Order: sequence, then C-alpha cells, then structure tokens
Amino acid sequence: MLNKIFTVIILLCFSFQAYADFKSGGEAYKQGDYETAAKEFLPLAKNGDHRAMYALGSMYSAGHGVPQDYTEAFKWFQRAAKYGRPDAEYKIGLLYLNGLGTEKDDRKAINWFGRSAKKGFANAQFRLGEMYAAGLAVQQNDIKAYAWLTIALEQGITDAKITLDRVSANLSPEQLKEAQDLARSYRDQYVKR
Repeated sequence: MLNKIFTVIILLCFSFQAYADFKSGGEAYKQGDYETAAKEFLPLAKNGDHRAMYALGSMYSAGHGVPQDYTEAFKWFQRAAKYGRPDAEYKIGLLYLNGLGTEKDDRKAINWFGRSAKKGFANAQFRLGEMYAAGLAVQQNDIKAYAWLTIALEQGITDAKITLDRVSANLSPEQLKEAQDLARSYRDQYVKR
C-alpha cells in the first residue's frame, strides 16, 4: 500500500512539473520568445505531452523559434492527433489539402477534416462545407455543404456565409428544408455544448 501511495505522489509531482514547463513555454510564446518556447515544448512533446506536440507542430508550420519545416509540423500534428485532438486533425487536413510536408491528397484532407468536424471543430466543419460545395474529393452536394457551413457559421466562422449564401441559392424549397434538417442533426451531433 505504501508503494502505491509513493508512486502516486511521484506521478503527481512529475505531472505538476510538466504543467509548469508547458506553462513556461506558453508564456514565452506569448511574449514572442519562440526559441525558449520551443526549448520548453520539445522535451515535453518527446515525453508524450499532446499539448506540446501540437504547439511544436504550429511552431514548425509558422517558423516560430524553429526553422519553418512542414514535414516536421506534419510529424508533430500526427503525434498530437493520436490523442484525439481535433485541432491537430484539422491541421493535418490543411497540410494534405495544400501538399505541405506531405503529398497533396484531397481525399486524405477531407478524411482528416471529417474527423475533426465530428468532434465539433468549427474550422474543419467550414472546410468540409467548402469541399462539398466545390465537389473536391467528394461528390458535389449542396445539401451537405449547407449543413456543414451552417453549423460552422453558427460557431463564429464568418467566412462560411459567402459559400452558404451561394449554396442556398442553388437549393429548391424541398432541398432547403432537407438541408436545414440535416444542419439540425449535425448541430445536435457535432457542436460542442
């Protein structure tokens, strides 16, 4: 019993230390000290901290504190995505969509956007709506486009309005009702409360 208590205390101490280092890295990043942030995040990421993995992916993508390297960004986003992070899944989708750090693959992009969108990530919902509206990597479908764009717009992605207006103009009254019903269903399933 004493060994279990000791183990829990040690784990809590390391967890607190990891939080403190991540917080230090975050503060350094906010102050524009990207090199220090990268130095704080790297050991945490290597030890399995998904927050640090995502931060490093973002830093490599932007070239903040490290050389801009989309291949490294892709690697760190993939590692973070293994923890179910919708923001990392979205970024992987963007990298596939644009062929940065990996081959351009619209089908893989839409797959990653779908994973993220179903977890409530509004930017991914917007991208899905755009791809359905354009028929990019999927059969063009204004009803699905309308549904995804509607919930993205409701969550503050104002860029969705332009495509949503265009898609809406293409729908018959019956299709519009179907699209509104689908948007309601998506809202119930895929919008965080």
